[in-house]
Amino acid sequence: MFNIFPFVKYFFSGNKDFIRKLYRLIGFYPGNYKVYKIAFTHKSASIQFDSERYINNERLEYLGDAILAAVIADYLFSYFPFKKEGFLTKMRARIVSREQLNEIAIKLGLQDLIISQIKVNGTKNIYGNAFEALIGAIYIDKGYKKTKRFIIKRIIKKYININELIQVDSDYKSKLIELAQKNRLEIVFEDTEGDMNEQNTPIFKSSVKLNNKVFGRGTGNSKKEAQQGAAREALTKTIEFLD
Repeated sequence: MFNIFPFVKYFFSGNKDFIRKLYRLIGFYPGNYKVYKIAFTHKSASIQFDSERYINNERLEYLGDAILAAVIADYLFSYFPFKKEGFLTKMRARIVSREQLNEIAIKLGLQDLIISQIKVNGTKNIYGNAFEALIGAIYIDKGYKKTKRFIIKRIIKKYININELIQVDSDYKSKLIELAQKNRLEIVFEDTEGDMNEQNTPIFKSSVKLNNKVFGRGTGNSKKEAQQGAAREALTKTIEFLD
């Protein structure tokens, strides 16, 4: 039977619009809506608690990251009863990759709830970080069992195609190196550390040359991410070049 009490309770609240959006997102009324507000508060919009402490979603992000990894590991362990540890680890990494979490967050509509003092559209990792913080908030508010149900029902079964992920090979650098060696092409990655972004973290840049000609460029929050971006672009151009 539908419990009308939470609806009536929050209908007269000054935060009813936020709670209505939150209900559509998570599928239940929060016990403590304030923890969810913190989950959507980026550090650029931190709330000052006292002279030394500021409140934002970073701690919840840390917690949510661990809870999400545990639930995904448990789910994959049951889904693939005969697969080895290496396969399960690789599958979990693909599901919780920053790119994947950013996409899920956007599909959920988290961009409409995030509180930030910087341009959110230019920093997509804010979406994935807020999603992990949301998981942390649900865990704090409702416990592990409810959080696990949310992840499986509203995330895995709705947005993640397990069988499709099996076919994904995101190591573009290794594939490019293998292709270059096979076709006797000299390959060189050139890396630089660029300016700081709006979150005050360095932006890495990478370019990849084949036979002294640039075939791809990439940027990222790490050297590895930048190289993968450059390799992905170069891989497409190299295949076209060889054809």
